Amino acid sequence: MSKSYEERMAEKYNFLKKDKNTSSEVTNKNTEHDEQVSNDEVIDVEGQEDSLLVPLDAWNTVLNQLGNLHEASQQMAEARERAAKAEAEAEFLREKLKNTREQLDQVNKKKRFFFF
Repeated sequence: MSKSYEERMAEKYNFLKKDKNTSSEVTNKNTEHDEQVSNDEVIDVEGQEDSLLVPLDAWNTVLNQLGNLHEASQQMAEARERAAKAEAEAEFLREKLKNTREQLDQVNKKKRFFFF
């Protein structure tokens, strides 16, 4: 009969076994594997010519500046909208003032006769 899932995992990863020799072998295997992986990672990083390692503080500074630029661009867009609206309103008011002055001139040119 086959072993249960727990038993197979206990054998594979050696948990539930109290034997110190077995646990030290697992530790040695894990250490060798970690060293091999870290060496592979170093080779991969060195093999990539396009990548560059950046200190964490510098990276955070760059991200903060990028966020500030994004916020500034949003504020600039809002300011442009307000400026365009104000310009359109000013043009409308100039036209209205011009029409009002023309109407006033027309009224002043008309002769008024007052009958008492």
